[in-house]
Amino acid sequence: MVDIAAIAGFATSVRAAVEITKAMKDVRDANVMQTKVFELTREIMAAQNYAMEAMSAQSTLLTRIRELEEKIAALETWNAEKSRYYLKSIQTGVTAYALKDGTEDGEEPHYLCPTCYNRGKKSILQKETQEVGRVPMQVCHECGTELLERGVRHTPRTSRRR
Repeated sequence: MVDIAAIAGFATSVRAAVEITKAMKDVRDANVMQTKVFELTREIMAAQNYAMEAMSAQSTLLTRIRELEEKIAALETWNAEKSRYYLKSIQTGVTAYALKDGTEDGEEPHYLCPTCYNRGKKSILQKETQEVGRVPMQVCHECGTELLERGVRHTPRTSRRR
């Protein structure tokens, strides 16, 4: 929020500088004139400080607004992207997000990792075969989720798959 105190201080300093300037025009004594010049200089410097504080506060607000606008744009982009998918059962008890018909836009059919999808990321599952038992599965190389196409394992790993 704009620093109201800085704006008020700026206005007060400018007002005081104007009053000092008015008083200076009737002064004939050099010492009094010098005192008024010092007062005027002090008020002008105070006004500059208040103006700089207000500009700094405005700059901070503009930066925050830009960051929020970027977040909004990213969310809008993700919402548009995720609307292209639906939750599909790829095996009893195992679900992934599949591309809706008519929204392919040149993409091959694929599944998205449900863990990453719920975190706001698009991570395409890769079809692999488990060494032991030769079980086909869908693997997310982003979070490590393994979805067996036959069987029951659905275990996101804590470490990334290499």
